[in-house]
Formats: sequence, structure tokens, C-alpha cells
Amino acid sequence: MWNWLLERRWALGFLAWSALAFTIAYWNHDENQRLDNAPTAPAVITHINRWTKGGPELELDIKLPDGRTVTGQTNNFNDVHRTGERILVQYALDGRDVYVREAGQGPDHTGVWGWMAAGSGATLTGLTLMVLRTRRNKLREAVEDGG
Repeated sequence: MWNWLLERRWALGFLAWSALAFTIAYWNHDENQRLDNAPTAPAVITHINRWTKGGPELELDIKLPDGRTVTGQTNNFNDVHRTGERILVQYALDGRDVYVREAGQGPDHTGVWGWMAAGSGATLTGLTLMVLRTRRNKLREAVEDGG
């Protein structure tokens, strides 16, 4: 059993990576679906983090129609903004999670397609490595058996 896993560790690693990539693609798609036709609310930019991996990110205080204020972050916005500036955002609440994008922005499909491509490539690579390792072992067993 352990030998089987060790011989196929790279294939299993690629398959695990593909599962992660498809999960992230689903999360991006889910966020797009939640924000499709979502209500709008005014928000104040409290901080701009310019050094995040996915590009600049705005931290916002969003004033909801019922009077509550929630905090959210987004990197899906149109122009360069300043701290303290007011913008209109689309929002969706799900328990403690807040999904936000600047009003007027469409769904961001690049993340979905990018992660789907990464997941597909990793799946193809993992399955190819698995098949090659299995065929190689069967050929080796046939040679050792004298066939």
C-alpha cells in the first residue's frame, strides 16, 4: 500500500492540486453569482492595501439600508480611489461573509477561467502520470515473470 502511494506521489499531488484549483474556481463563480443583481449601498474607503497579491484592495465600511454598517474588502473596482472617498458598491451578505464589488463592475470571469484551466491541466497531468506509472509497473512485472 505505502509503496503504491510512494510510486504515484507526483500523480496524487497533481490530482490534489486540481481539486484545490476547481474549488477556488467554484468560490469565484459563487461570488459572481451572489453579486449578480445584488443591491447597492454607499461605502466609505477606510484603507487601500496596494501591495496584495491580486492587485490593490479596498477596505470598505458599507452603510446598509437597515442602518447597520458592515466591513468588506474588494479588488474589483473601476478607478484609483483615495482613503475616505465614498463609492457605491454592490453587496451580498451570507452570515458573517460580505461579498462586495464596486457598482457598475461586471462579474470577474478571469479568476474562474484561470482556476478552471489550472485544474484541468493538473487533472490531465495527474491522470497521465498515474497511467504511465501503472503501465510501467505492469511491463516490469511481465518482464520479471519471463513474459
